Amino acid sequence: MIMNDYFKNKATEWDSPMKIAMSEKFVEEMQKNIKFNKAIKAMDLGCGTGLVGVGIIEQLKSLVMVDNSKAMTDKLKEKIGLLEANCSISRESVKIIQGTIEKYQAKDLDVIFSLMAFHHMENTQATFEHISKILKPGGILIIGDLAEEDGSFHGEEKVPHNGFNVDLLAKEVESSEMDLESAYIYNTIKKGNKDYEQFIMIAKKI
Repeated sequence: MIMNDYFKNKATEWDSPMKIAMSEKFVEEMQKNIKFNKAIKAMDLGCGTGLVGVGIIEQLKSLVMVDNSKAMTDKLKEKIGLLEANCSISRESVKIIQGTIEKYQAKDLDVIFSLMAFHHMENTQATFEHISKILKPGGILIIGDLAEEDGSFHGEEKVPHNGFNVDLLAKEVESSEMDLESAYIYNTIKKGNKDYEQFIMIAKKI
């Protein structure tokens, strides 16, 4: 549901200065809206090489990291291995799932966050419905993604969604037993000679 592995030839070069800056901006914006702590079990959905999750993992009780791309999760495992070797985290605090979110069935998550992954998902409504099942009551969903754009962001590559109409996406969230807390533009990506807006959306499981 997340993405085909057309990332297999991109994983080694994924951590570019632009993507690192984008991830840091998302983490900064998340932390304006939620205080992470050692009681929180979270999921990084569409985690890629872990640019977001690895940046906050030490603040959490545990983190589930999910991505469809084997190349991305292989790169992620290298990073996690280094953190474990340096005793920054314990092996028990991280679970890596190569596949879709449906592989995770436990209903025990306090927070699910996702950056720039939803526009790769064919069926966002089904994803929201599963998210609602695995979040605890009162659990938080945080999405960072592209606002609706003209299709030029990915160039010749085709993706399921050329960004999102935020109001329409919010309706999908609210039809999945979650209340919308807020949604707003928080960042602008400069790519080539064009600007692309990113939104953050925060919802709470009813």
